[in-house]
Amino acid sequence: MPGRNSQFNYQWFLVGTLMYLSMLSQADTVDPGQNYKALSLTLDELLTELRVPHDNTLESMIDTSQIWRRKPGQERWELPKLDIPQNKGHRAFYLLEKLGLISPIAPSSTQYDYALLLGATAPGMKRRLDYLAYWWSQGVRFKHLIFLVGQRPLTPGVDYLDILVRKPDNKNLDPFPFTETEAAIMLHQLAPMPEAMRALPVEFIDTPRAWRNGLWQRPNTRDTLKQWVKAGPLPGTALIISDQPHGVYQKEVVRQELPGFAIDLAAGPADPATTLPIYLDALALWLYNLKPFIPGAEQAASSETVITPGRH
Repeated sequence: MPGRNSQFNYQWFLVGTLMYLSMLSQADTVDPGQNYKALSLTLDELLTELRVPHDNTLESMIDTSQIWRRKPGQERWELPKLDIPQNKGHRAFYLLEKLGLISPIAPSSTQYDYALLLGATAPGMKRRLDYLAYWWSQGVRFKHLIFLVGQRPLTPGVDYLDILVRKPDNKNLDPFPFTETEAAIMLHQLAPMPEAMRALPVEFIDTPRAWRNGLWQRPNTRDTLKQWVKAGPLPGTALIISDQPHGVYQKEVVRQELPGFAIDLAAGPADPATTLPIYLDALALWLYNLKPFIPGAEQAASSETVITPGRH
């Protein structure tokens, strides 16, 4: 029976294989946020395939796509499934692939000042930390590891951190983490990674929640970036560590919030349990944040933090 090290090595093999397949598929993928004509054509086809009435201008299609967004206070894992024929689901995933929301994305360099690991559920952060460790094993280096996390209370049945970082003696963790930030701290201490990577300077940006519209709203990507900027980080090169389908949206938000930085993205494969509504929510959120920068489009009505309750 394979031991723990064998399972760990297999994980890197799997990620490497997915990255190779990703590079083979790049020719058919829209360059997100730059090729507006290709974006318009693909988005028009996706809306038509899912039978969503819309006008043919990109600005109108972005507005129409917001029907896929979560409601305030709703988490991604709470989105209901779409009742659509299987062939339409397959076609939708093909179009989402063209939009750059499915295949993993490799870093374009090997040297960075910062690795920005974006907060998520505990399993999501574990996947992102594993993905970063994989790229370290491939020669990618950075000087500082920044966890952009916050005071989201952990959710039983979703975070299950006790399974991810169970002690060798099989005893319960003590004390058990209560928030996303505390989970990130424990994962950094206990998750397997190269020791040289673990020894790097690390910061946990513990972003507070906010009371909005009668609800406690957990911090989202933009909130965590604003919190980090308050500490006055020196501009430099930054590698975003995320996973699909959230990487493209998060790269756009980081680009907006860190104008003096050179931004790159490494996005790991999506969790196999990711449903079509989660992909569509991620697409709509990216388009919402992209809209103010599309030539001729009107300024978005309000900031992302007003409409969306959180992020992975």
